[in-house]
Amino acid sequence: MDEQQLLRLKPELDKFLDRFAPLFGREENHKHARQFVQGLLRKGQRRNIENIAETVSGGVVRTLQAFISSGVWSDRDILKELMQLVRESLADPDAVWNTDETGVPKKGENSVGVKRQYSGTLGRTDNCQIGVFANYASVHGHTFIDRRLYLPKEWADDQARCQAAGVPKNVIFRTKPELALEMLSEALEAGLPFRWVGGDSVYGDNPTFVQGIRLLGKWYVLDIASDTQVWTEPPQVIVPESHSPHGQVGKSTKAKVVGTRQRVDAAVAALPASAWRRVVVGEGSKGPRVYDYAEIPVWFCEDGLPGPPERLLVRRSIGQEPDLKYHRSNAPGEIGLEKLAQVRGCRWTIEEDIKSGKGECGLDEYETRGWVGWHHHTVLSILALAFLVLQQRRLVAEATEVGVGEASVPQVEASTPQVVASRKKKTSRIPAPVRPRRRRLVSPHLVE
Repeated sequence: MDEQQLLRLKPELDKFLDRFAPLFGREENHKHARQFVQGLLRKGQRRNIENIAETVSGGVVRTLQAFISSGVWSDRDILKELMQLVRESLADPDAVWNTDETGVPKKGENSVGVKRQYSGTLGRTDNCQIGVFANYASVHGHTFIDRRLYLPKEWADDQARCQAAGVPKNVIFRTKPELALEMLSEALEAGLPFRWVGGDSVYGDNPTFVQGIRLLGKWYVLDIASDTQVWTEPPQVIVPESHSPHGQVGKSTKAKVVGTRQRVDAAVAALPASAWRRVVVGEGSKGPRVYDYAEIPVWFCEDGLPGPPERLLVRRSIGQEPDLKYHRSNAPGEIGLEKLAQVRGCRWTIEEDIKSGKGECGLDEYETRGWVGWHHHTVLSILALAFLVLQQRRLVAEATEVGVGEASVPQVEASTPQVVASRKKKTSRIPAPVRPRRRRLVSPHLVE
């Protein structure tokens, strides 16, 4: 946004931030938070502390640096209040909670959590930090609700390095799926209603994560790797005897599984042509997104033992060289294949939020190196994204009320992916979030 757009938007932004202001502690922090979020929403120069201080009225570099890098205010409190706002504005019992990670390239070795590691966002192994994010997607819209910084094991084991970066003493090494499960539990504790959990194969292939979702009583549609092991016939588990024939306690051995397991790609390769069904998974920018889908009842291998019965789903692209994607779901049999395909299709929402968070809200433009700075900067970027989502939803609703068609709502050009919120319709609610046709972010000052 340019300066004029921000000035016209400021009353709405101030009203939005009024809800969060008391959580920033001292009164001067309220002003710093407003300045920083305004700076994150401004297009143009890199949105680091120095540039934000220079471009926002009343900004002072040193005070904003202290506010971000060492300010005494809780990012967790901000996120808890944001979840309540999302609950009030976007809640739906059939919503999807998604998780994904994104990498931010960094130079040197001092930025907290940095190391040479693979980043799907970057598409390569590079010196970077990894953040694990969670979003909430419903028929009303989607936005980030939480995130965690991934701290590699060599960092967690190096107390001196952690102390220099300001990592709290109680922080221990957690895998990405463990961080995601922690965020999932906190979303439930906050009272956010949702039925589904989505994620890529980092999470779908992790037994701890999928078992945790089942314990929390949620259904999932998770990606899995092609070499994931399954049984396609009911396996038999033989539990070893704990006592010897002479009544003495014997050495415990592992349970024995009777049955042949195989890779999921091998199981799918044996399917007849009649097993495939053409499914519309949602609307894309060029029309309906259509794939061929098939499913097989299976038992996934979890730490060497069969888990409960599940559904192996496979998605095949339509074309001369079809691409196959594999998923798993614990949804009961009465939930149709089309519904599961739509839920999996909601993965685009967190990918969109990552792009919009970086492009619209400076999510990756921080230059702070410490633990506190990373958490403070990212939570303010998440707030900025939520504000844009709710503004877009408000404007579309207002345009609908006065009878302005979607094509008539003025649009603003932008060079990055835009925040999209589903338009509220008077027809019956669709059973799952389906990707709307892509719209540019409406400039709030253009709709009276």
